[in-house]
Amino acid sequence: MSEVDGQSFKNILACWTAGITVVTVASRGDWQAITVNSFASVSMRPPLICLNIANRLDTRAYIEREGHFCISILSDQQLELGKRFAGYFDHALANRFDGLTCQSSALGDPIIPAAMAWMSCTVERDINVGENTMFIGKVNEGGWSDDKLPLLYHNRQWGGFSAWENK
Repeated sequence: MSEVDGQSFKNILACWTAGITVVTVASRGDWQAITVNSFASVSMRPPLICLNIANRLDTRAYIEREGHFCISILSDQQLELGKRFAGYFDHALANRFDGLTCQSSALGDPIIPAAMAWMSCTVERDINVGENTMFIGKVNEGGWSDDKLPLLYHNRQWGGFSAWENK
């Protein structure tokens, strides 16, 4: 056994397969969003989720200020959108929402179009954890589709179930 440094920690976590979400928030006429895979359910009653966002990001500050956010769970057909909101987008775009027609949650946060599921949440608690803030959110409304498969992240690769079928 050896001590776990930053790189070995990344290598260990690369063994965990996670779904890809885009977390959005509306604040003062502006929309912010970030791709997040550190997302999990916390409780069924009440319906609570948690997610972690780096303290240095504007999206984190918007969520803290507004007290709400929306999570869109991406389908395997939305690889481009996942990467766009992760920062791998065409820099010719004025912003990451260019070309998207988003509906809004009751709280005004954008819902990523054609996502396989979405949840509108209010912040129940935020906890400073290392370089991140963990937000515990109460799910107030949401929707889903039964005819889609998830976009996944595993071993630093993005894809769907079929991406790993023959490996």
